[in-house]
Amino acid sequence: MKYTFIFDDRIELDMPVIYVPVEQWDQEETAAFFEKTQGITSQIPAKIQEFDKRYMQKYEELQHRPESFFEIMDELNELSGKISELNVLYLRIEGTFLHAGGHF
Repeated sequence: MKYTFIFDDRIELDMPVIYVPVEQWDQEETAAFFEKTQGITSQIPAKIQEFDKRYMQKYEELQHRPESFFEIMDELNELSGKISELNVLYLRIEGTFLHAGGHF
């Protein structure tokens, strides 16, 4: 097996795992891999929007529950980490940044 995809519970998407350099794959393997990764990258903008929406909801909650500052900040940090990880995954697969104008 030259590659596989493993579901990442944290970002709720499949992650590619490559075992053999791409240069050693045949044309069919390369095509199948890139078809699957295109499916993954097509889901990334919606996932970022979903996590961004949750982030903003938690931020609003923080305004109304200052006594829960540390708990909510932990949740905000986790959500921002997921958003960052999705952006890095997109960059690694596509070779370019995902362009967006601020909050969705």
